[in-house]
Amino acid sequence: MNAFGKIVAILIAVVLLFLCPIQYVAQKQDILMQQYVTTETSYFIDSVRNLGYITKQMYEEYMQRIELGNNVYEVELTHYHALFYKEDGEEVDNDYKAISGYIGEEEDTYRRYMCYYTPDILEELYNEENGYIYKMNQDDYLTIKVKLKNKTLGKQMQELLLGVDYTDGNYVTVYGGLIRDEAY
Repeated sequence: MNAFGKIVAILIAVVLLFLCPIQYVAQKQDILMQQYVTTETSYFIDSVRNLGYITKQMYEEYMQRIELGNNVYEVELTHYHALFYKEDGEEVDNDYKAISGYIGEEEDTYRRYMCYYTPDILEELYNEENGYIYKMNQDDYLTIKVKLKNKTLGKQMQELLLGVDYTDGNYVTVYGGLIRDEAY
């Protein structure tokens, strides 16, 4: 009985002396990587919002920067393009500078959004005929969701110590906003 108690005490000591500090450091590293990815994402999206377009080079540089930490991320882009219609279904001229101030004042005019997702955006972005550029209009919306696809050391340690299964990745950051300018 005394030998069993010593074995349990040794196991508890191993957990407290080695596994808990490793798990703490791994979680801190995960938090730092999440903050880094959030910062890079906000820098990328704010640049796109100010310019009104994404170039192939901008996108590839962003992807290289967020994948520095040996993590695998899935990036989901969504572009909401505003279309204006009259009540009878007739599409209104979509010159944003001329019409954006009048929406809401004209009772028979309303706005709908056409959504473009990551495959659509990347197809146009990697198209040589378009000059490797994806253009957006002022007053459109752009959102990005960055999802972690692999298990980090911190998550693996949590699984080991807590018995929680982290099979599905989670979102590291979600960011976006209104396109402010068309600089193309």
